[in-house]
Amino acid sequence: MKILIIFIIVLILVSCPDAESELDPETIDIGLLAGKAKPQEQWGIFTVNFPNNIGNAITGDPKTSRTITWQSSLRNGEVIIGQTTYPSTSILYNRQFFHRVDVHGLEPGQSYSYIAGWKDAYSPVYNFKTENADNSAGFTVLHLSDQHVEFINDEESAAVWKRVMESALRTSPNAAFVVNTGDITEDNDEAAILLYFDYAQEILAKLAFVYSLGNNDMPSWYNRYFYTPDSGHGGLMYAFNYGNALFISIDSNVPAYTEDQLVWLENTLKNTNQTWKVGITHDGDYGRNNRNTEITKLFDQYNVDLVMAGHNHFYARSKPIDTAGNEKLNGTVWSIPNAAGTKFNPVSGRNHLAVDEQPNLPMFSEFRFTGTNIYLNAYTVDEEGNASLFDSYTFR
Repeated sequence: MKILIIFIIVLILVSCPDAESELDPETIDIGLLAGKAKPQEQWGIFTVNFPNNIGNAITGDPKTSRTITWQSSLRNGEVIIGQTTYPSTSILYNRQFFHRVDVHGLEPGQSYSYIAGWKDAYSPVYNFKTENADNSAGFTVLHLSDQHVEFINDEESAAVWKRVMESALRTSPNAAFVVNTGDITEDNDEAAILLYFDYAQEILAKLAFVYSLGNNDMPSWYNRYFYTPDSGHGGLMYAFNYGNALFISIDSNVPAYTEDQLVWLENTLKNTNQTWKVGITHDGDYGRNNRNTEITKLFDQYNVDLVMAGHNHFYARSKPIDTAGNEKLNGTVWSIPNAAGTKFNPVSGRNHLAVDEQPNLPMFSEFRFTGTNIYLNAYTVDEEGNASLFDSYTFR
């Protein structure tokens, strides 16, 4: 049956005609052009003549740019903001087109409404906000991990992911962006990406998401759906500034870091003037594990304040520690927000952890960055979507 469905979809995709845009810039009204959201009965299904899997990414200066991505059965694509049309770069892969639009020249601290798609096949109107020109008042980042969405006979994990993300946004409605530290899918299942997007499409189109590859996410398809700043390392190791913080994503799936990767990381850390240095990775060196690696040595040497990690499926916050896992004044704190899905693991019992607990509820973390502190609040989410404070910590 699944093979038959895929075959029918392929036939429809091949038969879809292309069209040239006839929009008059003087008369563009995105409210009139906008389409409807995908009906819930179609969630998890690639819908033809419709923009599927709309993503919102930071790939350049978050004050003045934003990257919008999606997939469709149509050869062409565009994003429309106000009276301006931005054509997409579109790549055909496996009978569907992957569209990307890099929007530049935006104003700091402004909200923008947009639609994505193509003639007679646009998305609903979505909104995003660029980074403020002055972040002296601080900004907030949400952190989630390990949704493990499954495609076959399991929409429960996707529904939990939706509930957690909605709860996180109610708790922190002005969040600047979301860090997702991987294992979006279960067993490298690319088909599950549709459920991941469909169940939280409005949020994924509104907020910029920053990703780190998990061991259950396949590099062969990962970079087609999730876009990151280009640092010359295949999108899996990258860095960007937001406010007074440097964010550095490290690929935890490589068996050994190359000299080139370590040189890039060291140069990035030692040449920054940002107040806070934040690592992002899937399988952290200090969670259930206790690994004194070249990465932790550099984190310790250049005083990385925080590492957002995942993988372990329990809630953990380390003590401030050095490269060997020993407690150190103003050392690095490793944070794991538990799973944002349905799969939970036992605690680790490691001595380097200040908090090591399993509430058997999905969770998310909120980090508030100011000029003098980072404030961590971690929350559990119950079946009704209510968030309850589970842990708090202040970085000084």
